[in-house]
Amino acid sequence: MAKTTRLIIVGGSAAGPSAAAKAKRVNRDLEVMIFEKGDFVSYGA
Repeated sequence: MAKTTRLIIVGGSAAGPSAAAKAKRVNRDLEVMIFEKGDFVSYGA
């Protein structure tokens, strides 16, 4: 059974999704979760 590597990102403003996207480009097998306390997560370029 393969071990899954997880990355947890706290904060959904511009830096959070940017960090998640970069992490997935570096390692496609990475499981990424973003936690945001507000109602919206930034997704703008």
